[in-house]
Amino acid sequence: MKNNSTDIAVVGGGASGLAAAIGAAQSGSSQITVFERLPRVGKKILSTGNGRCNLSNVEVCAECYSGDRELTEHLDSPETVEFFKSAGLITRTDRDGRIYPHSMTASSVLDALRYKANSCGVNTLTDSFISGIKKENGLFILETNRETYLAKSVILATGGRAAPSFGSDGSGFALAQGLGHTVTELYPALAPLRTEINLVKSLKGLRMYAKASLYVNGKIIDSKRGEVQFADGALSGICIFDLSLAAAEHIGNCTVSLDAAPDTDINGLTAILSATKQLRNNLSCDELLTCLMHKRIGLQILRTANIDHTALCGTLSKSDISSLARKIKDWRFPVTGVSDWSLAQSTLGGIPSNEVGKGLSSLLMSGLFFCGEILNICGYCGGYNLDWAWRSGYTAGKAASRYLNGGKNV
Repeated sequence: MKNNSTDIAVVGGGASGLAAAIGAAQSGSSQITVFERLPRVGKKILSTGNGRCNLSNVEVCAECYSGDRELTEHLDSPETVEFFKSAGLITRTDRDGRIYPHSMTASSVLDALRYKANSCGVNTLTDSFISGIKKENGLFILETNRETYLAKSVILATGGRAAPSFGSDGSGFALAQGLGHTVTELYPALAPLRTEINLVKSLKGLRMYAKASLYVNGKIIDSKRGEVQFADGALSGICIFDLSLAAAEHIGNCTVSLDAAPDTDINGLTAILSATKQLRNNLSCDELLTCLMHKRIGLQILRTANIDHTALCGTLSKSDISSLARKIKDWRFPVTGVSDWSLAQSTLGGIPSNEVGKGLSSLLMSGLFFCGEILNICGYCGGYNLDWAWRSGYTAGKAASRYLNGGKNV
């Protein structure tokens, strides 16, 4: 074949793209080219897990995902820990089941992937943006910012729209649509949830442990525990990010409820507040909740419960204490939106499962495969999305190699 031709073109050199190239190489394909638009591959990997790269979780299952979770049934890859072990990376697991590189450094993960891809003979072209793909006479024609390339098979591993500074600006969806596929509505996911600014303005920068529940049209649909962070006009933190998966499609009809004392029932909390009231009888009410939370958070809850924080604790009635306990257990924040794509960790939406077959192959065009965030599946925080990237990438690479060796595409 000509120098600007390849057997398998992997469009995108992120997590799923590198795994796809390795999967294809280990399945027998010798001419594999990764096209990466940035000056180097794997930039987004370096930012994951606050630079530590939470690469998987011991509890990975279909229920850990939103969207078309049935896509997980198509996976045909080694477990993530084994995949990285074969690439020379040692992992460690924390007490919550999150799996990290033993070095606790994301660069170790990227190095392992690059070394493995290089040892398998994968060719990587950086600063290479694919502007269009079409198929003619059994070959894919890829237009880049440099020249035209031909490929027998294409794997779209372009990512979604989240964190565009890392190269995932949504352009891969246009490529898929140009090849006949549809794309579901796209939403920023794993991102802060915006709320009425007056409810959180005085709390910016504070954190508290809580149970966060999402209500849609008055019905609870999801709950998560963890540290809630109060941001500029928004609620943030891992538990809020997880709720954003369900909230994104229901903006205008959903509310977040925070239980600021999740380990104590309403009766126990009422008893605690009553006892604290007696102990601080001659102090102002702004000192009442400091036994449970940051003073500024307590002041905001007092305001929402219509209790004068300058009044003495001893003036509070049983009704006031009961009302305050209910507010602490059910502090409501209307959701006005999800933060923009620059603050999102992932994308909700993408190519639907009814257009994808075995090996994550296209049901509409032979020789075309998908992996990673471009598909309509998105996991909770905790390593699930990276696990999907590695395993879906390896699956697509393996299937593309099988296709070139005479196997069926679907």
